[in-house]
Formats: sequence, structure tokens, C-alpha cells
Amino acid sequence: MEGSGRSSERYETGLVSRDGTPYVLITNGWGPGFGNHTVSWEGTSFTVESMSGSAGSMGQPASYPTVFCGRYSVMEVPDCGLPAPSRSITSLRTGWRWAKNGNEGEYNAAYDIWMGNGTRLQGYLMVWLRDPPSYQPAGQPNAAHQGVTVANVPGTWNIWNGMVNGLPIVNWVRAEGNDSYEIEFDVMDFVRDAEMRGLSVPGDQVNAVAVGFEIWEGPITNLKSVDFYVDVN
Repeated sequence: MEGSGRSSERYETGLVSRDGTPYVLITNGWGPGFGNHTVSWEGTSFTVESMSGSAGSMGQPASYPTVFCGRYSVMEVPDCGLPAPSRSITSLRTGWRWAKNGNEGEYNAAYDIWMGNGTRLQGYLMVWLRDPPSYQPAGQPNAAHQGVTVANVPGTWNIWNGMVNGLPIVNWVRAEGNDSYEIEFDVMDFVRDAEMRGLSVPGDQVNAVAVGFEIWEGPITNLKSVDFYVDVN
């Protein structure tokens, strides 16, 4: 792990790396109900030391502190292998481990996978490892795809799909109370799962793979992303 820092800025960017591969961390207090936070990081590990805020009037999270590989929501694009055309990817392995450290509140722990043409975002895939008590993914639960499995991926999932910010989104969500604190998978297995179910989103490239915590309500103390990697082949 290389690259460390600590910030209480609403929007702070940190250049970090893991095993020589570059990533970017963003503190990302983007929601209208954001109050304040302090985030510290070392490499792809980061801790939300403290956070206060509330959901927006349209149900927006107050913040989404995130670390990512690829072309995401800031100008910085780490040279990590993404964006890449889907047809050229043999595998897109990723792993994430996180720790709630006593936080039982209104936040998720989620992958955010951006699909597009390499520069333009065209759709979202999200993988929720934690479903909070009072807030849900964008879209609606898909009645035909509840309690499903994804090839080569551990666990069962409830699929929600619809539109967000005018773009299609597909969410795979662990059932509430069945949090997953560690996972490894091939992102392309989720891309193929969406296609198999007729829920694919536009875009012939994987623009970015990000992980973090969408936080709707504070207080949050010492919520930790322990480790994260992306390996593009």
C-alpha cells in the first residue's frame, strides 16, 4: 500500500496504489444533506473516522467515500488497466474486504461499476454487500430475479433495476441482515449475468470499478474499507 492522507474536505482526491497498481481515492461528500466528515487512507484502505449528514429530499446519500480504478467521477484516471473494451477482457478480477466496526446505521457497502464507451458513462452496475434498514437501490425490485445466484460468485442476490440520472442501472443486493464482509469475483460474470437476464446496460467498455460506502445518515465512526484490488487481464 502506498499513498496516505487524512482530510476533512468535502471533496478531496488522493492518489494511491496497491502492489504498484495506481488507484484514486475520493472523499466524495456529494449529497445535498452532507454535513461533515473526516476520512483517512493508506493505499486502497480507507477509514471514515467520522461523518454526519442526512439523506437528500430525493433520497440521495449524503456521501460516498470511494476508491476506484478507471475513468470515474473526477478528472484523475489511474493507469490501472481500465477503461477497457469488454470484448478484450479475459478476466476482470476484483476483491474487497471491509469492516463495519460497530456501525449498524443507514449505509451500504457497494461496488459501483461504470459501463460506457471509455470516455462517456452509459450505464451502471452495482453490487451491494450490505443493504441498510431504510434505503434501497435505484429502480425497483425485479420480481423475476429475487434470491438468485451469479455464476462463479458466492452468495445469493436480489436484483433491482431501473434508471438513475437518466441512465439504466442494474443492482445485485444482498438481503438485509446478510452482509458480506469479504468477496472476490470476476466483474465480467456480473456483466454476463445481466445480459443473460435481459437486463444489460449500454456500453461496450468497462469504464471503472469502484468500492465504497453510500452513507445516508450519520453519525458514522471508524467505518473501514480494509483492502481492495482490481486485476485486469
